[in-house]
Amino acid sequence: MGQFNFEETNLICCYRRKTRNDTVAAITAALPCMKAEIQELAERTAEKLKKLTEEEFAGLVFLPVEDMA
Repeated sequence: MGQFNFEETNLICCYRRKTRNDTVAAITAALPCMKAEIQELAERTAEKLKKLTEEEFAGLVFLPVEDMA
Protein backbone atom coordinates (compact mmCIF):
# COMPACT_ATOMS: atom_id res chain seq x y z
CA MET A 1 0.00 0.00 0.00
CA GLY A 2 2.58 2.48 -1.14
CA GLN A 3 0.15 5.31 -1.74
CA PHE A 4 -0.56 5.86 1.99
CA ASN A 5 2.15 6.51 4.58
CA PHE A 6 1.91 5.19 8.13
CA GLU A 7 0.18 8.33 9.49
CA GLU A 8 -2.42 8.24 6.74
CA THR A 9 -2.95 4.51 7.21
CA ASN A 10 -3.51 4.92 10.94
CA LEU A 11 -5.96 7.76 10.32
CA ILE A 12 -7.88 5.60 7.84
CA CYS A 13 -7.99 2.80 10.40
CA CYS A 14 -9.58 5.18 12.90
CA TYR A 15 -12.29 6.37 10.50
CA ARG A 16 -12.71 3.37 8.19
CA ARG A 17 -16.27 2.66 7.13
CA LYS A 18 -17.71 0.15 4.72
CA THR A 19 -17.24 2.34 1.64
CA ARG A 20 -14.68 4.87 0.46
CA ASN A 21 -17.33 7.59 0.36
CA ASP A 22 -18.39 6.85 3.94
CA THR A 23 -14.78 6.84 5.10
CA VAL A 24 -14.11 10.21 3.46
CA ALA A 25 -17.32 11.55 5.04
CA ALA A 26 -16.28 10.32 8.49
CA ILE A 27 -12.86 11.95 8.19
CA THR A 28 -14.39 15.19 6.91
CA ALA A 29 -16.99 15.27 9.70
CA ALA A 30 -14.23 14.98 12.30
CA LEU A 31 -12.15 17.87 10.92
CA PRO A 32 -13.59 20.55 13.27
CA CYS A 33 -12.53 18.46 16.29
CA MET A 34 -8.92 18.05 15.13
CA LYS A 35 -5.84 20.14 15.85
CA ALA A 36 -4.45 22.03 12.84
CA GLU A 37 -1.62 19.59 12.07
CA ILE A 38 -4.02 16.62 12.19
CA GLN A 39 -6.50 18.52 10.01
CA GLU A 40 -3.81 18.84 7.34
CA LEU A 41 -3.13 15.10 7.52
CA ALA A 42 -6.85 14.32 7.38
CA GLU A 43 -7.47 16.60 4.41
CA ARG A 44 -4.53 15.11 2.51
CA THR A 45 -5.69 11.59 3.31
CA ALA A 46 -9.27 12.31 2.26
CA GLU A 47 -8.02 13.71 -1.06
CA LYS A 48 -5.99 10.56 -1.69
CA LEU A 49 -9.01 8.40 -0.84
CA LYS A 50 -11.19 10.37 -3.26
CA LYS A 51 -8.84 9.38 -6.10
CA LEU A 52 -9.56 5.69 -5.51
CA THR A 53 -12.55 3.89 -6.93
CA GLU A 54 -14.87 2.07 -4.55
CA GLU A 55 -13.51 -1.20 -5.97
CA GLU A 56 -9.90 -0.17 -5.31
CA PHE A 57 -10.82 0.90 -1.78
CA ALA A 58 -12.63 -2.38 -1.10
CA GLY A 59 -9.54 -4.30 -2.18
CA LEU A 60 -7.19 -2.52 0.22
CA VAL A 61 -6.33 -3.87 3.64
CA PHE A 62 -5.72 -1.12 6.17
CA LEU A 63 -3.85 -2.29 9.25
CA PRO A 64 -2.57 0.17 11.85
CA VAL A 65 1.20 0.44 11.75
CA GLU A 66 3.71 1.78 14.22
CA ASP A 67 6.18 4.54 13.57
CA MET A 68 9.45 2.69 13.34
CA ALA A 69 11.57 5.85 13.06
